[in-house]
Amino acid sequence: MPSSADIEAFVAAWVASNVRKVPRAQWSSEVDRLAAGLTGDARQQGISGGDLNRAMGDIDDYLDAQLEASTSVPD
Repeated sequence: MPSSADIEAFVAAWVASNVRKVPRAQWSSEVDRLAAGLTGDARQQGISGGDLNRAMGDIDDYLDAQLEASTSVPD
């Protein structure tokens, strides 16, 4: 099982490559898309959904916060 630090590093790199600004009205579908992509890519790295949850908390909440952060960063 990967360590929490390894999982956090994987997620941070994944978010940097995959989270982009979208209109707030699209956040719900974007969070769903991102969560599916993140969990699928994590599985390929030997990281389970449970591992993600233990390291990052609720994935939807985490990704929602990342979308929020992406809107506050200038282009």
